[in-house]
Amino acid sequence: MIGALARQVRNGDWAACGTLSAMPAAALWLAKLTHAPNAEVFVAGSRDWPFEGEWQGFFDLAQTGRLNVFFLSGAQIDGRGNINLMAVGDYQRPQVRLPGGAGSAILAYAVERVVLFKTAHEPRGLVPKVDVVTAPGYTPQLSPRQRPGRVTCLVTPKCIFGFTPPDPPVLESLHPGVTQEEVRQLTGFEFQTSPEITTTPDLIPEARKLLYGPVREKLARVYPQFAKRIL
Repeated sequence: MIGALARQVRNGDWAACGTLSAMPAAALWLAKLTHAPNAEVFVAGSRDWPFEGEWQGFFDLAQTGRLNVFFLSGAQIDGRGNINLMAVGDYQRPQVRLPGGAGSAILAYAVERVVLFKTAHEPRGLVPKVDVVTAPGYTPQLSPRQRPGRVTCLVTPKCIFGFTPPDPPVLESLHPGVTQEEVRQLTGFEFQTSPEITTTPDLIPEARKLLYGPVREKLARVYPQFAKRIL
């Protein structure tokens, strides 16, 4: 997943991730050390987070349209790219009250390419329709000028879906050892299959060495438990 997320960052991009985003944080630093040396990467909570007022400067930057990539997740994600960070069940009488959007609605509109990720691939998280829309993935009533940002893909532990609404998501890549049948059984929303579906490439040895070396060192300062458990 870290490798797949890192490949969403292009050389020269301005790319960022927020809180509770250990995999995107690792991906940003890995991209910077490999194929995107000229990218500007911003990881919330890191020592090199450059914005004053914690978040004020970051959201000011995002709303200028300068950010090319941001990583978002949600307790629920559906086939239109909507995410739910508010409540499972009815909003007034929820089964589970979630922590809230934390600015995701602004970022979904303002950032050029929004990359969704999910750390578990299961029907209760990948749903036909989210219970509450925290950040919409598709807003056809808005022009590109009104909403320059869009959801481009979803990376899970099983695969990569591409998003080109209003068409359904497209299964573009399967991670090694995963089958299409397995993905269909574990996905709550409808999707199409690319005629040129590929196997997600593994990290080359040089990138893996960087991930378990300098990337892990930086990650341990922000996500120490994740760095110890996963890397």
